This record gives sequence, structure tokens and C-alpha cells, in this order.
Amino acid sequence: ALLLCVQKLSEELTRPEECANEVEKGCELVVRRCCEGLASYVRDRGDAARLRVVAECADALNGRIVDVVRQVAYLTNGQCEAVEEALAEDIMALEGTMFDDFLDNVRRHVAGCARLCWNDFDPSDDGPISEEGSVSPTTFPAYLSASLLAIVRCRAQVERALRETTIRRSEGTTYQFLAMATAADGVVDGICNELNANMSRVHGRQADRMANELQFLINTLKNYLSDEMLGVADKCRRMLCSKAGRGGGIQGGGPDGLGAIEDLERLGRVYVLCLGE
Repeated sequence: ALLLCVQKLSEELTRPEECANEVEKGCELVVRRCCEGLASYVRDRGDAARLRVVAECADALNGRIVDVVRQVAYLTNGQCEAVEEALAEDIMALEGTMFDDFLDNVRRHVAGCARLCWNDFDPSDDGPISEEGSVSPTTFPAYLSASLLAIVRCRAQVERALRETTIRRSEGTTYQFLAMATAADGVVDGICNELNANMSRVHGRQADRMANELQFLINTLKNYLSDEMLGVADKCRRMLCSKAGRGGGIQGGGPDGLGAIEDLERLGRVYVLCLGE
């Protein structure tokens, strides 16, 4: 609508270069009021609304504003040099608030999913690892399923609103990757915090099993985890390995010493396919 308005002005004004300041201020006012209206729209709504606003802002920053600036420059004979920066500032401020709020909600949600049910731990399952190695899992752990499902849902939500390839201008990478990285870091951070807080109660086969599950999680989410969180996860895994009495290595029941992790990949193959390479 703003572009059409500027185009109409170019048809009606006889000496538009003399109105350059008014044209610039008018464009800024229109964009500011639009941003205020979008912010008001989101106020009583959820993440889906936030992402729709982010999508509008991204489309504007990556295309529509450029068209407006080009038309204003043509209309005023290039006298409104600062108009693009002024328009982009308001749009990026709204986009930043909306997407950052969305990421904050992602962190809170995945933190709730990454809960280990300590009541499910078998007190008798704290003996040493057998000579055959790690015990292969027969079911996929519920806390891993809930955590990975939260990440998959996060990706679907962002893709639906912003498509897979839409770039966040301020960071030069896709909205999808930023959301996935936030969710992945949140999951690993939550699980490692719980493990570290309860390390004294984990021994033997329990520690071995948790070390394998944490390694599976690292393998599955490695494309999205930050270097800092990879370090946190690896440190926690090594502590579990030490508790299990197998140093800092990986031990499993397969010929390559990775049988337990391979079984986790088989049981959680849906998540591996969705989140892996």
C-alpha cells in the first residue's frame, strides 16, 4: 500500500523534489504506525501470531522496503538518502522483539520437556557394567522422545510461517536454523543440568545408559548445537562414563563398541531422520 501511495504521488506532484522531506517523514510515519498495529495484534495472541509478524517484517526487509526506497528516490530525485535506514530501523525493532520473544518461549518449552523422571530409575540397576558391555535399550527413553519432538515441532512451526530458506537479516542465517539451534541448546542444557544436579545418585549401569543416551543426543543434534553446549554435553558425558567405570570412552554392545547407541538410533529413527544430516 505504501508503494502504491508513493507511485500515485509521483503522478500527481508537479515538483516532488521540493516535498522530499515531507515524503520521507510520511513514509516513516506509515511504517511506524504499521509496526504499532502489528505489535498490538500480537499482544493477546501466541507464537503463531508472532511468527506471522516476523514473516511480514522479513518480507518487507528483503524486498518491499527496497521497492519503496527506489520509488521515493525516483520521486525526489535522490534527495531522501536516509529513508531506507529510517524505515528498516522500525521494522527490525519489531522483528527483533517478536522473534526474540518466540525464542524465549521455545527455551521455556523445551526446558519443560527435558525432564528426567528419576522415579523411573531402578535402584537395583546400579551395579557394574557386565563384560558384554552396555545393555541395549528395548524402548526409546520418554524424556528423549519429548525433547526431540519439541524440536521437530519448533522447526515445523517456523517453516510454516517463514519457509525453510528465509534469512534473518540481522544475523545472516535462516530463521529455521536459529530456532532449531535455540531449541537444541535448550534441550541439552536442561538434560545436562539435571544430570549434574543428580550425579551422586547415578552409578554403574544407570550411568552407562545415560552416557549412551547423551551421546545419541549429541550425534542427533550436532548440526544445531553451539560449541559451548557441545562442550557442556561432552563434559557431562565423560563424568557419566567415569561413574560407569569406563573412562571417557564410548562403550556399547556391538562389534564396534557402539551397539547401545545404534539401538537408540534405530528406536528413535524418526527423530534421527528429521534432525540428522
